[in-house]
Amino acid sequence: MDQGKQQTWWAWWDSPKFTIDCVLANANKQLEADGCVLERIEGGCKLSTPDHLRTGDFVKVQLWLEGEDAFIDIRLAEVRRVHEHWVAVEMIQVSPNDRMRLKQFIDPPAAKDTEEPALLDHLLIRA
Repeated sequence: MDQGKQQTWWAWWDSPKFTIDCVLANANKQLEADGCVLERIEGGCKLSTPDHLRTGDFVKVQLWLEGEDAFIDIRLAEVRRVHEHWVAVEMIQVSPNDRMRLKQFIDPPAAKDTEEPALLDHLLIRA
């Protein structure tokens, strides 16, 4: 691969076309969030819909937690499934600090031992 193509590929990888901005709504056995799909366009972004996403697309996710001032920055996630207004993604690139914040939020120390922890790498979003 020549240098120009390699740089273009990395730029694409680092800046997915779509961002999903969402708020964590439920963290029982699966992480669920409510949000919206934003499409990156020249000079900003515009509101989009889940039907513009395809299985295998890479997206960025901004996951807000109730009571927190900063979002969990999921720099890279892969769309696993799109069905009507639901998008299932697998988190690929999350900083260790953000992953720890999410884990502490969904598994507080006072949680019951009998509850199964939510899967940290999968997120179901209603958009």
